[in-house]
Amino acid sequence: MGGSTGSEQRRPRGRLLPSRKKRGRRVVILLAAALLLGASVATAQRFLFADVPQPALEAALAEVFAQSDCITDSDATDAIRARLAALGYADWEIEPRSGAADARCVTAGLVTPYHVVILFPAPGRDVLGALKGVAEELMRRCLGRNDATELVSSVLTSLGVTDFSVRADPWGPQGAPLDQIDAYRSHVDAGCFVYVGIQDGRNVDLWGRWP
Repeated sequence: MGGSTGSEQRRPRGRLLPSRKKRGRRVVILLAAALLLGASVATAQRFLFADVPQPALEAALAEVFAQSDCITDSDATDAIRARLAALGYADWEIEPRSGAADARCVTAGLVTPYHVVILFPAPGRDVLGALKGVAEELMRRCLGRNDATELVSSVLTSLGVTDFSVRADPWGPQGAPLDQIDAYRSHVDAGCFVYVGIQDGRNVDLWGRWP
């Protein structure tokens, strides 16, 4: 009688497991597929409409803002909505950004993939023209912080602007037209304050040296 030896015993049958290398490759492929799917969904959510030029709408917006040096949020909204309807763009939205509703004036921009017209607070062309003159005057004379602030305040007040601030802080922005940067720096080094710009349609920034 002969019995089976250990080496002759049959191994139990079962599923063959893939090698570690193949399992790793499968995981990588699945992760890549998931990432591609996620990117496709994100792209679909971001670009809802074709990103194509809108020359007719751009011209209509230019016409709205050409009618006045300063247009309020409510007036701009009504005028833009009428232009959108006339052009067959009634499905577009008008969205004011922070500060636009209370701003003296606004300006507008298009975000074509979302079919949105965005309103931003703006100083108005009359204020921009006056501040250009202020910038030139501050470069013509050497005014300290208090005198430069008074000049800006008096000009804006004369235009009927009341909701504004003049900032001349040492940690504030520094800037100048590219073709005048050296002249601006020399003026500041001499102890004078210069005009930097206006933010949010109401905050005027000056640049100068502090004691």
